[in-house]
Amino acid sequence: MTDVAERLRAAGLRATRPRLAVTEALRAMGGHHTADEVHAHLVEHGTPLPRTSVYNALVTLSELGVVLRADVGPGAAVYEFAETWHHHFVCRRCGRVSDVSCLVGAKPCLTAGQDVGRVDEAQVIFRGICHDCLRTTGTTPGGRTTP
Repeated sequence: MTDVAERLRAAGLRATRPRLAVTEALRAMGGHHTADEVHAHLVEHGTPLPRTSVYNALVTLSELGVVLRADVGPGAAVYEFAETWHHHFVCRRCGRVSDVSCLVGAKPCLTAGQDVGRVDEAQVIFRGICHDCLRTTGTTPGGRTTP
């Protein structure tokens, strides 16, 4: 946790209890979670914080790069504790969100096709059917049905 506190202080921010608690919750939960899921986890584990504090902490932590915010489509954005920049795959059938390694490994890893200003981040969202859903339906990645 000291690394997060140090990063916050280096950015001129305070290492507040909500910011540290939200970071620890995301680490403990693993995977991708909405702000409401983070809030519920904190309450369940004896760290009741106002929902607004959780949202504010997530915004600050994502701007700092401590957590990764992914806009994976309709519904709430999801957050995760992330050590490296990466992209996401969203299954159209079950909704599972999976990490996809970034080939460049740092942001921005893509450039815009036109001059739009200074780009500091580009998120790629892959969509399709995950391996688990393909197995349960007997469909191959190419869309063919298996016997």
